[in-house]
Amino acid sequence: MTDEPRLPTFLRAVMEDADAVLAATRDAPDALDALIEPEAAQAGFSPLFNPQSIAAAVLDAKGRVRAASRLFAEELGERYIDPGLVARALHSGKPVVAPVAVESGGGPESVIFVYAPAGEAFPAWRLPPELAQEAPTGKVVVLTTLSARAGPIEQACAAFGLTASQTRIVQAVIRAGSIKGASEMLAISHVTGRETLSEIYRRTGTRRVSELVGLLSGLAFGAMPSEADHAPLLVDVWGLSRKQASIALVVAGGASREEAARALGLSVAVVRKEMEQVFATLRVSSASELARTVSTLSALGALLGATRGQLGFADPRVEPLRLLPRADGTRIAWSDYGPVGGRPVLIVHSSMTSRLAPSGLVEALQRGGFRPIAVDRPGFGMTDPVPGLRAGEHDPFDASARDLIALLDALRLPAIDIVARGGAQAVLALARRAPERVGRVVLVNPDPISGADSLRRGPLGAFKEAYWRRPELIGAFARMLAGSLTRERLLGMVRQSMHGSPPDEAAMADPRIAEDYWRSVRMFATGRIAGYVNEQVAIARESPPDPMPGLVRWSVFIGAHDTLHDPDHVDRYWRRVLPDSRFERVADAGRFLAMTHTARVIETLLDYAATKSRVAL
Repeated sequence: MTDEPRLPTFLRAVMEDADAVLAATRDAPDALDALIEPEAAQAGFSPLFNPQSIAAAVLDAKGRVRAASRLFAEELGERYIDPGLVARALHSGKPVVAPVAVESGGGPESVIFVYAPAGEAFPAWRLPPELAQEAPTGKVVVLTTLSARAGPIEQACAAFGLTASQTRIVQAVIRAGSIKGASEMLAISHVTGRETLSEIYRRTGTRRVSELVGLLSGLAFGAMPSEADHAPLLVDVWGLSRKQASIALVVAGGASREEAARALGLSVAVVRKEMEQVFATLRVSSASELARTVSTLSALGALLGATRGQLGFADPRVEPLRLLPRADGTRIAWSDYGPVGGRPVLIVHSSMTSRLAPSGLVEALQRGGFRPIAVDRPGFGMTDPVPGLRAGEHDPFDASARDLIALLDALRLPAIDIVARGGAQAVLALARRAPERVGRVVLVNPDPISGADSLRRGPLGAFKEAYWRRPELIGAFARMLAGSLTRERLLGMVRQSMHGSPPDEAAMADPRIAEDYWRSVRMFATGRIAGYVNEQVAIARESPPDPMPGLVRWSVFIGAHDTLHDPDHVDRYWRRVLPDSRFERVADAGRFLAMTHTARVIETLLDYAATKSRVAL
């Protein structure tokens, strides 16, 4: 079994000889069709887990624990080991999946245990770090989510800014399955519980207990693959019918019986009858308990489906997540790196990355007295796409501006300074929609539209050319790339594309910068590609924007060794758009200028802050 997914034809071609692909694309754009394999364009996606939510252990042939993850040990997982299933997994050489009743704070809870020969599990699954050194020969790995425990649930609540008392209510509701049971558990009045829950609904953008429990339980596990269908696991493990599984998933997602009936084209009577059987089979008594069970099921299904193991874990304590509901119930993801007393500065991500900002840039800004904030634009990272907006049929950058204004309002920030590492179109959109909200701006290597720049180099250049020639294929390309993404492949493509740029070659040789870049990209492998597709289509099809004179507080840094865009073309393009802004060509910088020349960026912001202070005096 291989650790990596098979490399699709187009990716293999650009990795082996990007120049040949570029030449063929220029000569015959239709030749791209032959390189897009239908099965590759429908590639599956992988999970990104919170390591505090996954329990696993390595067993010997008799079912005795040889090594265990912290959660497995804390929850006394060895109590539930079935030696017969261990023997069955060893004999068959295949995973054995079984539901198990375990004890939780609210009573018995049905979860899933998976037993697999260690020789198969170690290369296939991304296991908790404590197990990584355990030799797999002749042993079995048992894997379970057990349930969403206190630590991960607290982190999920913190993402919405819930208070300590609100978090206690949430934890009690998850354990008890209802607000009435939670109120009794906490010895508070039912009225107080309901009032607190109403505020929690407002902060999280949910409507009822089951939706709230499903949302927070799911976040506690991490980032699950998009477009996943977990009905087969409900059918195979618990023996539900396909109809019952479909109903269970809709109701667990927060729908009422009536809404589920409309969504599935069934009568309300049928939904209610089938739900009675679902409750009995899964041993739950409410929609909220069902939501918790389905969340653990979804997490485990994602683990079982992640047969490549290359994404692994993301610790929310290191990668801070905050969520802000939109009016339509979808959510905006952002990170506040602090400190609270610092001068707010927004770090804008490029169209190829997400909100997870370079650690060196964050630390340097903090030392300079700033409070870095980063936001996933619509359809990137953990921010939901804006419903009803399709690629090529809307302005994704204006949609981003609306999100930014909503976040600034929520944070009560009248304006904010900006550092954009790419993503210049999003900053322009904000300046057009709400110029008073924009402070000092530093644009680092801003991307021109595709037709304004002819430079194409390496694998990234091949993608750039393909997108410009055939924007209608961008969605297929994006799915193919995301479904094949591994750390090694990504960094390999970037290193090839940066060849010939000494500062960028040095940057990619720096383990910290390479890891930062991988962290900012890997969310795409979970299937969150809508924002990337929307923006790449816009960049491929857009005309140059109208000039925006008067932006004298804007600075534009262009790396002289940038391999993705011709620095001369970038300079000419943006000088026309920003005629009154300050431009600087950085002779010893390339594409990764924001990571390698953080001092230059911060000096610009500090110079502005000092000037503003002198004027105020």
